[in-house]
Amino acid sequence: MVIEMSKYLTPENASLGLMQAISDVNSGDTILFDVKAEYHFYKDFSEHKVCHMTNTDSFKNPDKYFAFMIENKENITIDGNGSTLVVHGAMCAFALFNCKNIVFKNLRITYNSPTNYELTVISKNGNKIRYSIPESTDFVVKGKSIKFFEQSPFSKKNYYEYKNNSQCYCNVIHREGKVFRTQLSPIKGTIRINRLSKTEIECTYIIPPAFNLGDTVTMSKNWSRDNCGLFFCECSDIVSENITVNYMHGFGWLSQMCENLTFNNIKFTPDFERGYTVSSFADLIHVCGCKGYVNISNCLFEHPHDDGINIHGAFLRFKKQLSTHTAMFEFVHKQQGGYKNFFKGDKVKFYSRMDLSELDGVYTVKDTFDDIDNKLVTITFNEELPAMKSKMVVAENITYNPKVTISDCLFRDIPTRGILCTTTEESEIKNNTFKNLIMPDIFISCDCKDWYESGPCKSMKIHNNTFSQKNPIKFEPICIGKPVENVHENIEIYDNKEEF
Repeated sequence: MVIEMSKYLTPENASLGLMQAISDVNSGDTILFDVKAEYHFYKDFSEHKVCHMTNTDSFKNPDKYFAFMIENKENITIDGNGSTLVVHGAMCAFALFNCKNIVFKNLRITYNSPTNYELTVISKNGNKIRYSIPESTDFVVKGKSIKFFEQSPFSKKNYYEYKNNSQCYCNVIHREGKVFRTQLSPIKGTIRINRLSKTEIECTYIIPPAFNLGDTVTMSKNWSRDNCGLFFCECSDIVSENITVNYMHGFGWLSQMCENLTFNNIKFTPDFERGYTVSSFADLIHVCGCKGYVNISNCLFEHPHDDGINIHGAFLRFKKQLSTHTAMFEFVHKQQGGYKNFFKGDKVKFYSRMDLSELDGVYTVKDTFDDIDNKLVTITFNEELPAMKSKMVVAENITYNPKVTISDCLFRDIPTRGILCTTTEESEIKNNTFKNLIMPDIFISCDCKDWYESGPCKSMKIHNNTFSQKNPIKFEPICIGKPVENVHENIEIYDNKEEF
């Protein structure tokens, strides 16, 4: 059966009627949008859910809003038919919860007013710099203060607001042929800000920042990742293809605790036609704690505020032993936790935090008790546990390590890394091109000290790629002391070339 969205929604306010349309979907159905239509989704009428997303500041912001959300569905196709989904407000554009065998294809996702703030240098004169701001970005100026915001056309209240530079710890300069992070700010240190028009301001400084004409300086409220742009949670066999993403709020396209993911012909590219330069608040594709396979092919990654791809698991730190077979573990990093990381039957390995050496044995989960609010999980294993010292051992769910293939993709104009990938399963990075990256094109870590992003690589091939710099691949296991030599094993690097 075809569920025609035109029978439920009006493009001018597609949030109305959406829940009824989704409730009518059954296994085997296709959700079909009108051909090349433009659907607007407003936070005022969006779906609300309390949930947690890893690698975000979820515990500060558990209340999430979703423009388009589907739960507990299987065997369906979502066909955008070339249409565009326009998101109004700081929310997640699209989410799947506990869904199976879904095809998501043929659409464009954009935000009416992206939550990265962009200022392009159009003139310099002494201690004064003039900037242009994209027309869809609303702002007010008072003295030496500027506030960016987006206002609801219904309640007339602001969906979000951002004042000056106090909430940003890293700006990014987009310069022709080079994109990089900077401590310089267009706003900090101003004596006065004058608004010249709807899209232009002039800043007066004691000492002007060292920007070039034509630089676009981008800022985000990145002290608080309150959501993500697209979200898959505990889903399996999801195919995403032929999708253009102009922007994602809060983080990026996040998949956590999923199985079998395919991303094909996804284009992450800013809405240049409307004058925007940034394609994501942070990362583009981020995968945490998934199993089966993750296949990413024929994709374009450009102009994010952070990494292109990041695939990893989670290290939970051993807290205390409760019996011979039972122990308590904790999520440590402030942006981790809030979700179920272990399931009955999963296999677990333990590692020393001192040097990332493996403790003997593989342990099978018999039962778990999750204390989500306190970021704790108590696990009972089938096997007797080894002796462990509190806070000096981490546990990894090795069942949720995927086979990874990243192929035939283009990574360009990225201020950080192109690919981060850590998984114990087979992985292959091939036929990709990297251009204009400042940090390593490929970064292989495994971190039990800072981010607690897990995954010793035990079988990886990196071949037939075109890199943008000398020393494009970096291996850096992170632990308390010096890591053992065999954290990563069976790594083959061959038939790559460099083009500077």
